[in-house]
Amino acid sequence: MSHAKADQAVVDAGLKAQSMDSGLPLVFGRTDIEYVNCSDEHGVVSDPHGILTINEKLKLVPGHCDPTCNLHDWYVGVRGGKVEVIWPISARGKVY
Repeated sequence: MSHAKADQAVVDAGLKAQSMDSGLPLVFGRTDIEYVNCSDEHGVVSDPHGILTINEKLKLVPGHCDPTCNLHDWYVGVRGGKVEVIWPISARGKVY
């Protein structure tokens, strides 16, 4: 994440990381910031109070999970802040 403007942050999660066909993602567990725009590889998070820091990690909840999972190789299941399981997405990529 970078913080080029005092009221905005740029994250490494754009159209190549998540589907936007059903709307922009939500920032999990946060009501003080909002994902507001995206490009192919990056997203813009509105940070009106300038509270985010560089390299801070955010969890994004995509607006549409089906086409989002097709963009990744694995589901990573996290519980209590720890990785509990990793599931491969076997229907992704070359099948022949």
